Order: sequence, then C-alpha cells, then structure tokens
Amino acid sequence: MTDLEETLNVFVPTPREAMDVRGLQKRTDTKFLIPLGAVRELICEVAADYTILLSGDRRIAAYRTLYFDTPDLHFFHAHRRGYRMRQKVRIRQYVDRAKTFFEVKQRVNEYRTIKYRRERDNGDCRLHDDDLAFVGGHTNVQGGLQPQVWTDFRRVTLVGIAFNERVTIDCDLRFSGDSGAGRGPRNCAIVEVKQAHFSARSPMMLALRKHGFRSEGFSKYCAGIVALHPDIRHNRLLPGLRALERIEHG
Repeated sequence: MTDLEETLNVFVPTPREAMDVRGLQKRTDTKFLIPLGAVRELICEVAADYTILLSGDRRIAAYRTLYFDTPDLHFFHAHRRGYRMRQKVRIRQYVDRAKTFFEVKQRVNEYRTIKYRRERDNGDCRLHDDDLAFVGGHTNVQGGLQPQVWTDFRRVTLVGIAFNERVTIDCDLRFSGDSGAGRGPRNCAIVEVKQAHFSARSPMMLALRKHGFRSEGFSKYCAGIVALHPDIRHNRLLPGLRALERIEHG
C-alpha cells in the first residue's frame, strides 16, 4: 500500500444516493497543478468535509480516455486559440468498474462546463454512425473525426458532504497515439474542483489557497497533442505547460 492509499483510508466511502445530487454534468471547473508530494497534507486537512468515491473496491481509480478530433485538429485549435465555446469528444473507460462512455464535453465560458454522455459496450472504442450524429447535435462538427490521443491516469474522487462539489485528483498521466508515446509529469497532481456554482469558500478551495496554489488553465487533451506533436503551434497553452515543468523540476 502506498502512502497516498494509506492516507485515503481516513475518508468514509461516498453513499450511493449522494451521487444522485453530486453528478454535476453541468458545472463550473477550477483546475490546480500541485506537487504530488503536497497531496497527502492537503487532503488530510479536508477529510471531515468529503467522502471518497470508490471504484469497485478501490480508492484510486484507473482511467483510459481516447480523444477524437478532425484531421486538422479543430477542437485542439479552438482550445489553443482560447475560443469561449469549445468542445472535446472522447471515449472514457472506467477500468476498475468495467464501464465505457461516449462523451461530448462542452466549455461554455471560462468556468462553465456541460458534459453530454451515454454508456456503450465496455471496451468499444469505435465511432459509430449514431456517435457522429450525437457529436453533430452538440458541436458544429459534422463527421470526419479520427482518434488522436490516448490518456491514461489514476484518479482520486472526493465528494462534498455539505457542498455540492466533487474534487478529482489525477496523477501518473501518460499519453499515447499513432505517433508514439509520452508521459505527463511524474511529480505533479492535477486537482479539479467541480461545483454546481463557483464558490471560493468550499473547504478544498480554501485549503488550496491556504497553501498558495492558484488555478491554472490546463487540458489533458491539449497537453497530449503537444507531447506527441511538439512542433505544433501551442503558444497560448504555454503558461499551463510551464507550470507543469516548474513542478516537475522543483
């Protein structure tokens, strides 16, 4: 058992009924990039305010995600250019629970996110005609999608007891695609606070700011494209990528 897994034992498992009101498919997202070594102290401070979502019987879940884009990377460049309305299209596998979902994630503005998804046969990572119709109904892209990047990572999910909030803590991020493979930062955790309405006063938000952490714009998909295609233009993404480098190199 790792030190992090041992620390997570202080959390009570999330009751099944709590997820009925904490699904947060429409939400605000606030991301923080923090040193992996800071995670244990951070979560110990908020243990009384959150439960932990189990993945099967595991407290750290394994995720695999396949992102799709057009041949000219329409979705990537919308993120790179900072468009207010932007989307991601992906198939996400919840490895421990043997579940797979097809998802369209839409960023409405700087904070607001809406996720549309539907379950599919576990492990089915092909695009079907009804998938393309689903994408067309939620984006301005009609067909022509291709697999671009796989991401693999491990995730801890905390669920607010008094706040309508979920907190995800991702680590061990890796990328792969047709052009090869790359790894994310080994010493960095990606913390995302997901709320029905933005609040800087939740226990996790207060704890993050107490330790001097500030929110950062960051996308696993965009980071994966840059890792696999380092020559692609990505100037606007540099602040988040440089924040990762600073943490990685101490």
